[in-house]
Amino acid sequence: MTLERYLLRQLLVGMTFAVAGMAFVAVPGILVQAFHKLSGVGMGAILGFLPLVLVDLVPYLLPIGFLLSLVATYGRMAADNEWTAILMAGIHPLRMFVPAGVLALALSGLLYFLATEVSPQTKFRQRDYTKNSVVRLLRSLSPGRTELKFGDFYLSSRARDPQNRNRFEQVFIHVPRRADEPAQLLYAATAEFGIEESSMTIDLTWPRWIGGGIDARLANARIALDLDELFEVDATRRHEWRYQSSRELERRLERTAQLVASEGEQALATKTPSDGYAMPNELAKIGFELHARRALAAICPMFLLLGVSTGLILRRGSQLTAFAAAVLYALVYYLLSMRLGKGLVASDAVPQWLAAWGATIGGTLLGVVMTVVALRR
Repeated sequence: MTLERYLLRQLLVGMTFAVAGMAFVAVPGILVQAFHKLSGVGMGAILGFLPLVLVDLVPYLLPIGFLLSLVATYGRMAADNEWTAILMAGIHPLRMFVPAGVLALALSGLLYFLATEVSPQTKFRQRDYTKNSVVRLLRSLSPGRTELKFGDFYLSSRARDPQNRNRFEQVFIHVPRRADEPAQLLYAATAEFGIEESSMTIDLTWPRWIGGGIDARLANARIALDLDELFEVDATRRHEWRYQSSRELERRLERTAQLVASEGEQALATKTPSDGYAMPNELAKIGFELHARRALAAICPMFLLLGVSTGLILRRGSQLTAFAAAVLYALVYYLLSMRLGKGLVASDAVPQWLAAWGATIGGTLLGVVMTVVALRR
């Protein structure tokens, strides 16, 4: 057991460094994304946004970190002739797979939980966090602030009213496109903000619309913005299938099948996603999504076979070559599973399960062949 514990410790250390290194590289890009969405809200809100984005990256960072750790650990053992010494001591080579197998199963359980319960709602939580940060900003504007920017909304003013901190003077405003109105560009003598729950109103004096829309001077006008709609966190969005856990999606498919069996497919015309049913145009997407989430949890056993065999086969070459091969495996897998799979489902070229599991099955078969070759060398 001492040897197995040693291998497990090496794998954990290697994976920790690999995941931390990739996260460190990803953080600048995440900061740029957060700054774009929350540039006018403040650094505190941007830093609070980071964990929500990092959680979304964990299902990708962990498997790749595990793969790189396998290549490094088993490749070093082979290069230092430790693998040969283990075989000469009469230890079965498959015994050396046990620590990696235990770690792969643990990671698969974690990935399954993240993919089915946590990740589906992460995007919605990001938008909801952005909206709430903007609401807090508008309710506590600093006295000297003359510019506001969140999403596609932009306001720039020359001064603030010292008697009313919510009133801007000589303002230039860009209002983003909404469901029932096009984007607007306007100038006004003053603009006063009001916030009530998720509704924002802008009372304007002597506004003048620029580049279309109303092109006449009015004494007063009001613009009302629904922040839930603006940040796509309204009630209708909350019930979209892409934001639901796997248990909820399975429940929707079951309820939909029961309704169609009892009343016919036309009964779905009176139902909405908020009623807990899957719409006819969503059935294929939901079926593929369920399979894809399960396939993501099975990626670690596949990477186990590919990583160990790559480390052993390329033991006489440089570790850079082995790492490059590992990165190539990951890129090909995610490209095939995420891009090609969705395209095949959209065109009804293959069954949903095959589109979702095809890359995993192909990678596992390749890993089995490579493992057999590596153990025979």
